[in-house]
Amino acid sequence: MATTQPRYTESALISKERYISTEWLSAEYERLWPKVWQMACRVEQVPQRGDYYEYTIGTQSILVVRESEASVKAYRNACLHRATRICSGTGNVDGELRCPFHGWAWKLDGSVLEIPDADDFAPECLSRADLRLPEVHVGLWGGFVFLNMSKDPEPLLDFLAPVVEGLAPFEVDKMRLLRHRTTVMDCNWKVGLAAFNEAYHVEATHVWDLSGYAGGTTINRRPGEGATSAGPGERVNVRDAEGRTPGAYQFLYETFETHNKMRNVPELLNESATLGELGDPRKAALELLQLNQMIGLAHQDDINYVEAMTDVPGDVPSVRFFTDVRRAVGAAGGVDYSHIPDEDMLSAIDYCVYPNMVGPINAGNWILFRFRPNGNDPDTCLYDVMFLHRFGEGEEVPKVEAEFYPRWEDHAGWGPTIGQDLANMGHVQAGMHQTSFKALRLNRQEAGVRNFEGFIDRHMLADGDPAA
Repeated sequence: MATTQPRYTESALISKERYISTEWLSAEYERLWPKVWQMACRVEQVPQRGDYYEYTIGTQSILVVRESEASVKAYRNACLHRATRICSGTGNVDGELRCPFHGWAWKLDGSVLEIPDADDFAPECLSRADLRLPEVHVGLWGGFVFLNMSKDPEPLLDFLAPVVEGLAPFEVDKMRLLRHRTTVMDCNWKVGLAAFNEAYHVEATHVWDLSGYAGGTTINRRPGEGATSAGPGERVNVRDAEGRTPGAYQFLYETFETHNKMRNVPELLNESATLGELGDPRKAALELLQLNQMIGLAHQDDINYVEAMTDVPGDVPSVRFFTDVRRAVGAAGGVDYSHIPDEDMLSAIDYCVYPNMVGPINAGNWILFRFRPNGNDPDTCLYDVMFLHRFGEGEEVPKVEAEFYPRWEDHAGWGPTIGQDLANMGHVQAGMHQTSFKALRLNRQEAGVRNFEGFIDRHMLADGDPAA
């Protein structure tokens, strides 16, 4: 499918200093993170009264607390006596927040409950107004708990407006967390985010597997004009008749004042190879579902459905087959996808939610990536991978235990796609430190990266360049 794109004219370079400078990172902690909405956790991670979840960003620790069935609060996690962190990790406080050092305690609404030996303090130290736990603004959307540390933030739904509208058909508030992994990525948090915010890298990273992480891989595309199968030692050709890479012709890109979006070209989904062209139809279908399950875009219920089929057709385009499977699986579980058009059922619709979330969604599944600075080190970041799924009515939602891997290489379960991205990041960050490299050059496929850096500039440059 040939398309005509106007010549991309944005030529401004992006200085590398924002990715390697300790001064820039320090300024982010002052100018960016205290002033933006950021996702802390899922609502289902604090389901019962007294449940808490500790969210950290740099040195700042914030406790998300379930005050009541109808209320979620967030407090600065420091005792007002001598600064001890009140709670760590996750758990339940059974109706009170009590400091483990000297036993100062607060009610779940943040008001002071007890100060042991209060008469031994000067009265001026114990003003009840001053002893309320400092609150952080909380906003709820889509089953997520968002936080904002500023005094008077814009309403969360205004900040998220294009995302809320675009994701409404997928009813993400009805999804539930399936798995949550965290590791340390070998790059600046903005470098990591950018890697998942463009499709320019698809050919070299994921089709050709130039990092060698996956031992060579291909994508689901029918060989034809401009796209041929590869023999031993050759690279599969997935370019179109005009010689463009998949990022240029398979994806659409859209930017908003805040946030950006990319997605598959809907018309191209109809050109997917039939299952018969991919080999034995049943085997091909199951292998593709298992591959997509690794990246959170398919679920075991899809696999179970196909395994139970007496006949898997070989003459149906694979995307058409999987769309029908997803609709049937949903219907069997009481989930109605009839309002979602076919072209959106399996299309990886990928919103970058500023400042630090990105990930593709389809009907029933969402894999979400979150990036946070790792302390005072500009060359590494904390990388969260959250798998969400729409479970059927009455289906048991498994209990999720957070997984943490200090070294991403020590975990073998990333799957080829995420593993390929992780394998590149250390090389990107190392290259940033080369004196010969000065700035990033971005193309049309990377317009979302440029848009994001504009958002960063609005927060970071108003008071001068911190790396200057």
